[in-house]
Amino acid sequence: MFLGEYEHTIDAKSRLAIPARFRSQMDRGAVISKGQGACLSVYTIERWEERSNELVASKSGEELRDFERRIYPSASEVELDGQGRIVIPAKLRAYARLGNDVTIAGVRDHFEVWDRATWQAYQERLDAEGDQIPF
Repeated sequence: MFLGEYEHTIDAKSRLAIPARFRSQMDRGAVISKGQGACLSVYTIERWEERSNELVASKSGEELRDFERRIYPSASEVELDGQGRIVIPAKLRAYARLGNDVTIAGVRDHFEVWDRATWQAYQERLDAEGDQIPF
């Protein structure tokens, strides 16, 4: 499970260090793709395959075609380098408008990569909308 919030930076070669707690779950690699909202989603290979099958089973016709054309061409398999970093493809970095300062947020079965200022504004909006936290 991916939990927690971590502040990191993307270096000049578009490499992002993955939090140590997340690395052990990525031993077979991962898939990075467009996320919901202005972020990128990173799934383990196993969870990507499961999630993909779930989503395909729940859609049909044009909705399925549009979904597949939006997600799969932009997705990319990534592996950790010797320092526990992944390379973020330029198109995905542009999609999420990622600067050098990012926030990595654990979201149960995956983690998301957000531009730090965008993440902070999003969290402030959630906080202002109410205190409906179920835990």
